[in-house]
Amino acid sequence: MSGEGWLRVPIGPGSRRWRTVGTSRNILAVARTVTSASRLLDVLPLFRSDPRVQVLFTVAAGSAFDDGIGDYLRDVEARVVSWAQAVDTPFDLAVSASANGDLHRLRAPLLLVPHGAGHNRLLSAAGGVSGLARRQLVRDGRLVPAAIALSHHEQLTRLAGECPEAVPLAVVTGDPCFDRILANAARRDRYRRALGTGDRKLVLISSTWGEHSLLGANHDLVARLTAELPVDEYQVVLAAHPNVWYGHGGLQVRLWLGDALDAGLVLLPPRQGWQAALLAADVVVGDHGSVTFYGAALGRPTLLASSGREAEELDPASPTAALSRALPRLDPRRDLPGQIGRIMDTYRPGAYDEVTERTLGESGRAGTLLRQVAYRLMDLEPGPEPAATALPDPLGERGEVLSFLVEAEVQDGTVSLRRFPVVGAGQHVRDPHLVVDAEEPDRRRLETAAIIVRGDPADGWAAETLRRYPGCLMTAEVTGTRRVRLALRDGRRFEVTASAGTRGELDPRCLPSAVYGWLTHGDGPLTSVRVGARETAIDLA
Repeated sequence: MSGEGWLRVPIGPGSRRWRTVGTSRNILAVARTVTSASRLLDVLPLFRSDPRVQVLFTVAAGSAFDDGIGDYLRDVEARVVSWAQAVDTPFDLAVSASANGDLHRLRAPLLLVPHGAGHNRLLSAAGGVSGLARRQLVRDGRLVPAAIALSHHEQLTRLAGECPEAVPLAVVTGDPCFDRILANAARRDRYRRALGTGDRKLVLISSTWGEHSLLGANHDLVARLTAELPVDEYQVVLAAHPNVWYGHGGLQVRLWLGDALDAGLVLLPPRQGWQAALLAADVVVGDHGSVTFYGAALGRPTLLASSGREAEELDPASPTAALSRALPRLDPRRDLPGQIGRIMDTYRPGAYDEVTERTLGESGRAGTLLRQVAYRLMDLEPGPEPAATALPDPLGERGEVLSFLVEAEVQDGTVSLRRFPVVGAGQHVRDPHLVVDAEEPDRRRLETAAIIVRGDPADGWAAETLRRYPGCLMTAEVTGTRRVRLALRDGRRFEVTASAGTRGELDPRCLPSAVYGWLTHGDGPLTSVRVGARETAIDLA
């Protein structure tokens, strides 16, 4: 019996009259959170280009992190059926990436797919592995799922210990999410361009949710990494678990990360981007979440900043727990750039393959195997297998860095610069000078700046700025992509021009610091400036 708000198309009484495509099978995708919905979207391409199949979504209530799921499904333009109509309507297949909720009420063969990289989290300190636990899989003495997709045979052993009667329903299919990442490996350069990485090293920070996650255990680590890594040598990107966003609110997440955003952090949105960012990354700093696991499986140098307390969060027999025990640790009390540099220099490719391959089985075949299971449950002959789909470009948000602490070292006419974003107080930068953009809203920084930079020339600006800020020793006006005009407090004026770079253009805002360093430490003519991986000849007139 239908009720208010029930769909009339493509299902519901008399729905055949309103349909455009006469499908013969209806699939119900069951989401609980944005995380589980995004995992289902990794699976749904199995049904691409099949006019026999209609996919609808419903939301199984009960998660503490269900905020945002409605907006997400609307944004991807999914057809959503209420839970009341979903449990009242027969479907040919139901697919869920979570074993929680009243799934036993569905009138459809249920296919359970992994929620992350395998099955790792304990349901509680009392035990039970999420996705494998008997209390999730059995209701009133009856097995709820018709099939359980596992990513590796290793999980069969643990399933046998948790719920032996479910073992005949288990099918090892591999990991469709990781297969999709691998299929997009050739797009690494594209993703780096989308992030604006250039020739810098990309440090991807990954945090799952909970008090033992990277963000929970090391609340200031993101800001410290962003502040202590030179901005012309490193780019820092953060992928935070959707449960962080939807548990605390995006406003609060941005407030907590305010200093890091001002220092140039790229903050990925909660719904997508982390897979592409993993491919773009040069090093991963993470915790016991799936993103860190996938990073190690991709062969990225990986440091563990928090591993959770295995007795409370992770099944100690899981490969994720084994990886957490094996990965080198990032010590937040020690030199962070030094630790990042060392892991990149000493990392041995394939070092953790033996562990990660215990979760990521059937590499490259997950789509084929999962599709066979789904179509068997629908009693439908599969059509031609669809091709792998492209991951979208990672589109993160970032703040604008307006103040830099700059180290300058002069040798044989070449000035080597290292720029660090100004974040709070207590930064340990060797003999720096402060460079501040004229649009910096913090007046205290303008009042203590050695150099104040304006993005475009303006008559009288240099003289007025030197008058207004008596601590300023030099003003700089950017007059072109490789040219700046300088005015010194002692009355000298310079026009500085950089040659075209062979490895990308130098930020013209580096040129005032090159002249400042040369005037302060130089002995002889100024010939070039080196910033990160770039060295450019400059002309001083």
